[in-house]
Amino acid sequence: MVELADRLSEAAWKIRNLEDYDGRLERAARRFDEISRGRPEPALVVYETALMKSGRSEDEVRAMVREFRETFEDEEEPLTIPYASGIMNIEGEGWFFGDENLRVLTGRLLGQFQHRVAQYNYVDEREVLRRWADGYDTRLFVRRRIHETEPVIGVVGGLDLALFQYLRVAAGGNTLVPTDNVSRALGALGYEGDAYETIAHAEGLALHLELPAPIVGEMLEDLGREGFTDFPEPPLETVGPEEGGAGREDAPGTAGGEETR
Repeated sequence: MVELADRLSEAAWKIRNLEDYDGRLERAARRFDEISRGRPEPALVVYETALMKSGRSEDEVRAMVREFRETFEDEEEPLTIPYASGIMNIEGEGWFFGDENLRVLTGRLLGQFQHRVAQYNYVDEREVLRRWADGYDTRLFVRRRIHETEPVIGVVGGLDLALFQYLRVAAGGNTLVPTDNVSRALGALGYEGDAYETIAHAEGLALHLELPAPIVGEMLEDLGREGFTDFPEPPLETVGPEEGGAGREDAPGTAGGEETR
């Protein structure tokens, strides 16, 4: 565990000392903020996630979600989960790219979260989704690599780990999506592993950078897309003899690299 913490600390140093770190951080934060502001209602967060299973681009999916919102938003009737679910039950499959399976998936997800909202008296839908996304139990299912048995997803089925994480991020969770680009960027920093390890390493890196995990995810996404590998190397931690210390080769308890007895 100590070694992992040291490696994460070193990786954080490499990112923080990039020449264009401030610019990269600003772009990542701005992009994430723009995406977040485009997800005003929890019902549409669920809807967007289900549509992502279609394999279409995020731009296409978000365009569909915006069109749905503009078509059915009403000042007197907010697009709550029950209201949006009712609309989707009577509207055609055109709102699901013509795919009945996406319509069923959306309905089941909305039903599960509607049930959760009903369990919390006087708690806003958005807060209910955020608590689910960041809750200890939800994190535990990911750490144990059994996300598909998590109560909501386990009942609904049909969401792989990437979509599960997409929903958590969209719901306000402090995590990220383990994309190929994120994995590639972590690989350039010395980390290898599957999607679950990608999530764990990236979340740990976010802690060391003292940044929200979704923003670190956006930064890693950019670095991976660019194929960036030219990270700065941290300086050797040496202390000069005049400071009464020891260099890397003369560590405490040694004399010229040999143990003292």
